[in-house]
Amino acid sequence: MRTEVRPMGGIVPFESGALPWQGVPGDWPGKVRAGEPDVRYKVLTEPRGAVPGIQLVEFEPGHFEAPHSHPEGEVLYVLRGEMSIGELSLKPGAGAVIEKDTVYGPLRTGPEGASFLRVGLG
Repeated sequence: MRTEVRPMGGIVPFESGALPWQGVPGDWPGKVRAGEPDVRYKVLTEPRGAVPGIQLVEFEPGHFEAPHSHPEGEVLYVLRGEMSIGELSLKPGAGAVIEKDTVYGPLRTGPEGASFLRVGLG
Protein backbone atom coordinates (compact mmCIF):
# COMPACT_ATOMS: atom_id res chain seq x y z
CA MET A 1 0.00 0.00 0.00
CA ARG A 2 1.36 3.41 -0.97
CA THR A 3 1.16 6.26 1.52
CA GLU A 4 -0.39 9.40 0.01
CA VAL A 5 2.09 12.26 0.25
CA ARG A 6 0.57 15.72 0.35
CA PRO A 7 2.63 18.91 0.16
CA MET A 8 2.38 21.06 3.29
CA GLY A 9 3.22 24.64 2.37
CA GLY A 10 6.42 23.77 0.52
CA ILE A 11 7.22 20.65 2.60
CA VAL A 12 6.76 17.15 1.14
CA PRO A 13 7.11 14.62 3.98
CA PHE A 14 7.96 10.94 3.55
CA GLU A 15 8.58 8.02 5.88
CA SER A 16 10.61 5.20 4.36
CA GLY A 17 9.41 2.63 6.91
CA ALA A 18 5.82 3.08 5.74
CA LEU A 19 6.65 2.57 2.06
CA PRO A 20 6.93 -0.79 0.26
CA TRP A 21 10.07 -2.18 -1.34
CA GLN A 22 9.78 -2.60 -5.10
CA GLY A 23 11.72 -4.58 -7.67
CA VAL A 24 12.97 -3.11 -10.90
CA PRO A 25 10.73 -3.49 -13.97
CA GLY A 26 11.44 -6.34 -16.37
CA ASP A 27 12.37 -3.98 -19.21
CA TRP A 28 14.92 -2.01 -17.11
CA PRO A 29 18.29 -2.23 -18.95
CA GLY A 30 20.16 -3.00 -15.69
CA LYS A 31 17.79 -5.87 -14.78
CA VAL A 32 19.68 -8.79 -13.29
CA ARG A 33 19.25 -12.34 -14.48
CA ALA A 34 17.96 -15.10 -12.23
CA GLY A 35 20.52 -15.97 -9.56
CA GLU A 36 22.48 -12.69 -9.89
CA PRO A 37 22.65 -10.13 -7.03
CA ASP A 38 19.44 -8.11 -7.13
CA VAL A 39 18.16 -4.56 -6.64
CA ARG A 40 15.22 -3.20 -4.66
CA TYR A 41 14.07 0.33 -3.98
CA LYS A 42 11.49 2.53 -2.26
CA VAL A 43 10.04 5.59 -3.94
CA LEU A 44 10.28 8.28 -1.26
CA THR A 45 9.01 11.13 -3.46
CA GLU A 46 7.67 11.37 -6.98
CA PRO A 47 9.11 14.15 -9.14
CA ARG A 48 6.61 16.99 -9.34
CA GLY A 49 7.40 20.64 -9.94
CA ALA A 50 10.33 21.63 -7.74
CA VAL A 51 10.18 18.29 -5.84
CA PRO A 52 12.81 15.81 -7.11
CA GLY A 53 12.24 12.08 -7.38
CA ILE A 54 13.99 10.44 -4.43
CA GLN A 55 14.52 6.72 -3.98
CA LEU A 56 16.10 4.59 -1.28
CA VAL A 57 17.98 1.89 -3.19
CA GLU A 58 19.55 -1.38 -2.02
CA PHE A 59 21.98 -3.40 -4.13
CA GLU A 60 22.78 -6.91 -2.94
CA PRO A 61 26.43 -7.94 -2.40
CA GLY A 62 28.26 -8.38 -5.69
CA HIS A 63 25.71 -6.42 -7.76
CA PHE A 64 27.02 -5.32 -11.17
CA GLU A 65 25.67 -2.86 -13.74
CA ALA A 66 27.25 -2.15 -17.10
CA PRO A 67 28.07 1.46 -18.04
CA HIS A 68 24.88 3.41 -18.67
CA SER A 69 23.37 6.91 -18.57
CA HIS A 70 20.13 8.63 -17.56
CA PRO A 71 18.25 11.47 -19.28
CA GLU A 72 18.32 13.37 -15.98
CA GLY A 73 21.07 14.33 -13.58
CA GLU A 74 21.27 12.44 -10.31
CA VAL A 75 22.81 12.51 -6.87
CA LEU A 76 23.90 9.23 -5.27
CA TYR A 77 24.66 9.24 -1.52
CA VAL A 78 25.85 6.01 0.15
CA LEU A 79 24.26 5.15 3.51
CA ARG A 80 25.61 1.61 4.08
CA GLY A 81 28.11 -0.71 2.43
CA GLU A 82 30.34 0.20 -0.47
CA MET A 83 29.95 0.66 -4.19
CA SER A 84 32.20 1.71 -7.02
CA ILE A 85 31.45 3.61 -10.18
CA GLY A 86 34.33 2.80 -12.50
CA GLU A 87 37.46 3.78 -10.52
CA LEU A 88 35.49 5.88 -7.99
CA SER A 89 34.92 4.11 -4.65
CA LEU A 90 32.01 5.31 -2.49
CA LYS A 91 31.63 4.40 1.19
CA PRO A 92 29.05 5.57 3.75
CA GLY A 93 28.89 9.34 3.84
CA ALA A 94 30.27 9.69 0.30
CA GLY A 95 28.39 10.33 -2.89
CA ALA A 96 28.51 11.67 -6.40
CA VAL A 97 26.62 14.12 -8.58
CA ILE A 98 26.22 12.77 -12.11
CA GLU A 99 25.24 15.13 -14.91
CA LYS A 100 22.42 14.06 -17.24
CA ASP A 101 23.39 11.89 -20.22
CA THR A 102 26.79 11.07 -18.64
CA VAL A 103 27.76 7.46 -19.30
CA TYR A 104 29.08 6.01 -16.04
CA GLY A 105 30.07 2.60 -14.74
CA PRO A 106 30.54 -0.14 -14.44
CA LEU A 107 28.82 0.02 -11.07
CA ARG A 108 29.70 -2.68 -8.53
CA THR A 109 28.96 -3.33 -4.87
CA GLY A 110 31.27 -4.81 -2.28
CA PRO A 111 30.75 -7.89 -0.10
CA GLU A 112 28.11 -6.11 2.06
CA GLY A 113 26.12 -4.69 -0.84
CA ALA A 114 25.10 -1.05 -0.59
CA SER A 115 22.18 1.16 0.42
CA PHE A 116 22.02 4.66 -1.01
CA LEU A 117 19.75 7.59 -1.71
CA ARG A 118 19.20 8.47 -5.36
CA VAL A 119 17.88 11.94 -6.11
CA GLY A 120 16.78 12.55 -9.69
CA LEU A 121 17.57 16.02 -10.97
CA GLY A 122 15.03 16.05 -13.80
